[in-house]
This record gives sequence, structure tokens and C-alpha cells, in this order.
Amino acid sequence: MDNFIEPPFSYTGSKFKMLDQLLPHFDYTKSTFVDLFSGGGSVYTNILDKYDRIIVNDIIGDLISIHKALMESDDIIGLTKEYCPSKESQEEFLELRESYNVENAPHKLWALMLSSTNNMIRFNQKFKYNQTFGKRTWNKNTEEKTINFTEHIRKYKRKVKYISKNFSDVAIIENGMYYCDYPYGYTTDNSGNMLSKQISESGYNAFWKQQDEVNLYEYLHKINNSNASFAISGVLYHDKKEAWVLSRLIKDGFANEQINYDYNKVSRKGNKETTEIIIKNY
Repeated sequence: MDNFIEPPFSYTGSKFKMLDQLLPHFDYTKSTFVDLFSGGGSVYTNILDKYDRIIVNDIIGDLISIHKALMESDDIIGLTKEYCPSKESQEEFLELRESYNVENAPHKLWALMLSSTNNMIRFNQKFKYNQTFGKRTWNKNTEEKTINFTEHIRKYKRKVKYISKNFSDVAIIENGMYYCDYPYGYTTDNSGNMLSKQISESGYNAFWKQQDEVNLYEYLHKINNSNASFAISGVLYHDKKEAWVLSRLIKDGFANEQINYDYNKVSRKGNKETTEIIIKNY
């Protein structure tokens, strides 16, 4: 992974460790790359030199604001360090979490991410941050990642646009390449009908509903009908459950290939069979 730039914050579902398998699949004949569910940003960060224009989107506005702020200046770095609780103080963490939920701000969110359990982001169904205290804070590793990240992305400042929209509101560009790293999807029954249970849990699934799954399926077909390109990656099977939108796309005849990644190494529950795939329309 020495050739890839790692963003300075962990993010649930990060594709950083899969980049060597994902990036060769992208369509580099297009001029615009759209990271539809950018999350921690490990994908767009590592294709900045491959496209003329980069659009970075995520529905979590403060997350996008962190990326944008780091592109612009070092101001958010100082603020985040100031707001980071001591790794010994759960009280300071809880005060910060309450403060963020009352008045959202990107530097507060980044400070929370850095001090939460496993550095992971999590929201409840009321969209309040509810991850637990992780006995962590800003450290030397964060400092090094931040320096490397900002030095890299700022070279491409003129070509990057940050937006925060529901994915279905992102315009479809004919000469665009859309990458979709969507939240864990909903499962199917034996007849292929969508069930109300998601294939797995994650911190950002509070933002993902069954209608979003249907909308994503339709959105990808709109991309396909617009002569644009899309690639979507995700968990097709987990613990004998099948993801609805991925299985539908496979049945529609789109090309797919398995990605090799051992989720049991990062899961506390472990020993569950998981199949990650990438599906594309080119």
C-alpha cells in the first residue's frame, strides 16, 4: 500500500485496503470522475491524476466540509487539535459529542472521529452522533497522514469540486465515470424480493433506507442509458444473506468480479462468509 495516499481519518467501510484491486477496474476513458459516496475519501484521493475533473459527494455535509477545508488551508487542523479530547477523558469526549449534536461543525466531527472507538463514525436513526469513547486522540500518525494527504490533494485543487447531496440528486454527465461505494444494502428473500433487514450494520446506515436502494438501482440504469460509466462495489453475500441491488444488477447482465478481502480480520464477530464484488457497465 506504499503507493497509495491514506486520508487522515478512519471511516467505516473504507476501501483503502482494496485500492489495488478496485482502481484497475475504473474507466479511465472518461474525463470526469464522480465519487458518489466518498466517505473517508480514499478512492478519489488516489485517482486525482487520472481525470480532468473530480466531483466528490457525500450526504454527510460535515464530512464533505472536512475534505474541502483540508483542501483550502490548515485552519481546520488547528481547530480539530484544539477540540480533540484527551485520550484519558471520557467526560471530555461526551461533552464534545453533545456539543456536536447541538451545533454541528466539521472540526468537531473530525475530533470525534479521532477519539471514537476504532476511530469510526456512527449516527443513530435521529442522525445524532452516537459512537462511543475510544481512548484515542490526535497523535503522531494522524499528523503524518494529514501532512501527506494535504500535500497530495492540494496539487489538484483546481479540478476538484466538493458537494453534499443525496446521490440521486447528483447530475449524470455523459462523459462521467461514477464510482458507488454505497452503504451495506438490504437483503433478499428466496424469490429476490427486498427484505427490511440490511446485510450488515455500519455507522452510516442510518442514512440509508429501502427506498434509497431502489433509487440507486434506477440511478445506475440512468447512468447506463446516458452513455456514462459506473462501477459499484459492495458485499454481495454475508453470513448467507444476499444484497438486493447487487444481485439485481448481476441478473441484469452487468459484468462483475469478486474482490478478495477478509472481513473476519476486521470484524469482532468473525467467521462469517463474506463476498465482496465490483459490478460495472463497461
